[in-house]
Amino acid sequence: MKNEIHRLTDVAGIAKKKLTMIEQAWTEHRAIRDVMIFLQGHGISTLFAVRIYKEYGDKSIATVTEDPYRLANDFYGIGFFSADKVALSIGLSETSQQRIIAAIKHVLAASREQGHCFLTEPQINAGIIELIEMNLGEQLPAYLELMQQDNQLRTRQLSKEETEYTCYYSKTLFYDEATVAKKLQEIKQDITTEPERIASWITRYCQSKSISLSEEQADGVKGVVQHPFAILTGGPGCGKTTTTLVIVRLLEAMKKKVLLAAPTGRATQRMSEVIGREAKTIHRLLEWKNGEFQRNEEMPLEADFLIVDECSMLDISLTASLLKAIPPDCQVLFIGDPDQLPSVGAGNVIKDIIASGVMPCYRLTKVFRQAQASLIIKYAHQINQGQTPYIDSPFKKPGIWQDGTDCLFLDSDEATKEQISFITRVKRHFDWKTAELETLASAEDSPFKFRIQEDITSPYEAEFIVPNKFKHVDLEKLHKTENQVNALKSVLKKVHPWSSLHYGLSAIDIVVKLYLEWIPKYHGQDTEIQILTPMTRGSLGTANLNKVIQQVANPPVNGKSQLKVGERIFREGDRVIHRRNNYDLNVFNGDIGKITQIDNEDLTAIVSFYPDNREVYYKKEDIMELDLAYAITIHKSQGSEFKAVIIPVLTQHFNMLYRNLIYTGLTRAKQLAVFVGTRKALSMAIRQQDTSRRQTALEELIREGAGSNKVGL
Repeated sequence: MKNEIHRLTDVAGIAKKKLTMIEQAWTEHRAIRDVMIFLQGHGISTLFAVRIYKEYGDKSIATVTEDPYRLANDFYGIGFFSADKVALSIGLSETSQQRIIAAIKHVLAASREQGHCFLTEPQINAGIIELIEMNLGEQLPAYLELMQQDNQLRTRQLSKEETEYTCYYSKTLFYDEATVAKKLQEIKQDITTEPERIASWITRYCQSKSISLSEEQADGVKGVVQHPFAILTGGPGCGKTTTTLVIVRLLEAMKKKVLLAAPTGRATQRMSEVIGREAKTIHRLLEWKNGEFQRNEEMPLEADFLIVDECSMLDISLTASLLKAIPPDCQVLFIGDPDQLPSVGAGNVIKDIIASGVMPCYRLTKVFRQAQASLIIKYAHQINQGQTPYIDSPFKKPGIWQDGTDCLFLDSDEATKEQISFITRVKRHFDWKTAELETLASAEDSPFKFRIQEDITSPYEAEFIVPNKFKHVDLEKLHKTENQVNALKSVLKKVHPWSSLHYGLSAIDIVVKLYLEWIPKYHGQDTEIQILTPMTRGSLGTANLNKVIQQVANPPVNGKSQLKVGERIFREGDRVIHRRNNYDLNVFNGDIGKITQIDNEDLTAIVSFYPDNREVYYKKEDIMELDLAYAITIHKSQGSEFKAVIIPVLTQHFNMLYRNLIYTGLTRAKQLAVFVGTRKALSMAIRQQDTSRRQTALEELIREGAGSNKVGL
């Protein structure tokens, strides 16, 4: 087969046509075999080796050898570190120019995760030190200059406090930011309106529909339809939905073609239900196909007016794509709450536009009477104003489960790593001391027998160094505790009178009971419950909560198929979330669904996504983009609403506890919100505002003009 494949024609039944087929198959598989051996020899797994071959074909070895860092850009799941490992394995020097430039590009790209559009030179150097432990120092400007000359990055001059400095952008972010500023400035067409006629129509329509608009709402409706671009903003219960409804009806009366859009499927569903018209996700509106949006400057949308909801979620890149597709004579309205968490991607679009002061912005501040009946809305506004609300507990008032209260607080706690370490040390030390003393005291020939029995009657008199923060702990009581809950109670200085610890339940026990028992019991078995947590790590982070909830809510049983992907196990019936934009599958970051089918042989799955139950077929290489979604981060919940949410809030999350995080999590709940944790942690979060500013220049570009390369900051 290897050297004389033509001799196969000597075998009966193999003619020249058959030989050609065999020869082609042999050649193809030989290439695959060579590629697999090469890639696995440099630390690439079989799964990725197959994907790499599918992408690069017979040129796989040459492509990877020439630029191993392409792997990080071309394949989801292969990060810089994996690509760097391959690069060093094939002989690339640690100080090579190729490696350093790849590291700089990675640092710039990774800054998107913090929401930045650009980095400064010191920030890039700090990132390189952290990434590859190399301080470039005075060499860095030369590399940055070279990358700019090679068209690998872009710069913009900014000034702060009369100090001018250079900002370094990944090319795409540089152009996206400039595009948004330019397009917003271009939306200046004259709008021919009749203010008196508009005001008269609003009055008649609201009377006929028994709608009572506040002065703010009425001004918003009149203003929005008379401007080429406007923003409508306000907190929960302030009437954004009603205002939007009246705006749409007015535009329809004006014979304008209106399009409705939002970043997520859940947001579009809510918009459609309220307005009574179809709303589309932005990706669907712009018609993603073959790796790009079909709607753009060459083929714009067909509309007179575009309304986009949940705009706090818009990152700079998606906003740029959206604005490119808007025809010159189309008006635009952005609706959003800038007090919520900013977008997951780079930029702070709605805040920057508002801060520029250039575009008209209509703020709704009055909370309507019917909304005031909701504690969720009442507490959300208090939190947004920096006030810590008093929230009742079912442990104090069991009847509130049935009285319609829509926001509860279950006081509980979970041992920190430091507390667990101390508890373990105490038990281990005094277990050993007790055994030692018992052995000595029972020895007939021990010269210490009587002294031990008479003078040292307890192992707790033995020396044990106690850290200052645990000086209050009764070591004997702690040592004799029989479970983790009682041990935690022993080390806490104070246990809340309504704490679940008094009932032998930790915070994670409470979350499980809420998810499986209490909420279904009092709010219906079909209630959609979503756990929203600040972090991925910790006992109440998404990683651990998903494992715990999956084990009790969807345990392994005979006949139920499951797949293991890395450390994750997926079963039929699992609630899952997609973790990145996959335009080929038409599934996007944050989409939530349910696994309806798993094929263990083909390693494939079918996921039915909410809200429209659209089924998506996942190949094995796509499944790695899924994660369990019994618990998700509050960041991932943006743009969504759930009937009931459970929000763990503990001091173990202290570095993520910010006011806008709690505010966003609480406002995701439609019918019930339950906090689980400590009131100290909640108060800490409400007092703490996220002061880290996203590094963007959009506000200044809007003010100064998209054509200027020098703007103020």
